[in-house]
Amino acid sequence: PALLLATPQRVLAQDATPGTLSADLQQFADDTYAFVNSGYISLFIVTDEGVIATDPGSQSGPERAEAYRAAIASVTDQPVRYLVYSHDHADHATGGEIFADTATFISHRNAVEKLAALNDPRTPVPEIAFTDELSIELGGKTIELYYTGRNHSDNSIVLLYPEHRLLFAVDFIPVNTLLFQNLPDAYPEEWIESLRWIEENLDFDVLVPGHPPLPGTKANVTEVREYLEDLMAAVRAA
Repeated sequence: PALLLATPQRVLAQDATPGTLSADLQQFADDTYAFVNSGYISLFIVTDEGVIATDPGSQSGPERAEAYRAAIASVTDQPVRYLVYSHDHADHATGGEIFADTATFISHRNAVEKLAALNDPRTPVPEIAFTDELSIELGGKTIELYYTGRNHSDNSIVLLYPEHRLLFAVDFIPVNTLLFQNLPDAYPEEWIESLRWIEENLDFDVLVPGHPPLPGTKANVTEVREYLEDLMAAVRAA
């Protein structure tokens, strides 16, 4: 099915409490929003039985997580029922405690031990972990989580929302930007295969990355793969 909104609609969420940050929302469908704040993007999906949310992204302090909660509350009174970690890196994973009273936390299996090792009360340890793929159904809506192999980390996963042909992929498919500096904690050769797997197996029109700008398309997957292929060829030839 086609997207309900051809281009994202910018919405300004109201602060839930004094002192929280103002929150930008971009709406991709009647139930699907990207929270864009402090250089990070978090996707959430609203259902009649609760919200599926992703990356709190609040490493530098509680403000972003508080603004994220306020942004969700500005469009629904449903609680967050699932919180999906895209990967274990603290800049994306920190801050989920604000949803811990209602949410079940989910990650790739490889992320569990790393998140537990943080011993950080702001970052709840995942209660559900998977190896290859996992479907989540809530309020009659289904999302699909996939592990596409090692790339930016050894536990990065993507969220596919088939109903709206939308993919949320953090850090390893940048949109119109370069990969981060020296690729710390990364696997360049396997990264290429991870991107190829997405090209060949996942069907989507809109790509929501972990950092602005947004949105992207499936063409960005190919662009990053070709860039890495050229980069690795140059490294091998040096």
